[in-house]
Amino acid sequence: MVSRDTIEAQVSDYLTKRFLAKGVKLEASMAFAELGIDSMTVVELVMYIEEEFGIEIPADQLTGDNLKSLDSLVNCAISNQA
Repeated sequence: MVSRDTIEAQVSDYLTKRFLAKGVKLEASMAFAELGIDSMTVVELVMYIEEEFGIEIPADQLTGDNLKSLDSLVNCAISNQA
């Protein structure tokens, strides 16, 4: 079982390095839209979580509420750990 802090830290690092402009400070509660993160990038984050941590997020859970911020995405991933 992977801790919430570990998943959040790794996804945050991945997101910051790959998608955010230099100097943009990511806070887990910030809406992805506020950060300029589009839906295709969010799908890539879901795939990253599934591959990196072996957590499968069912399609019926890929909702706006679960995908609106890093916080909500990590919570969704944690709830789907085996």
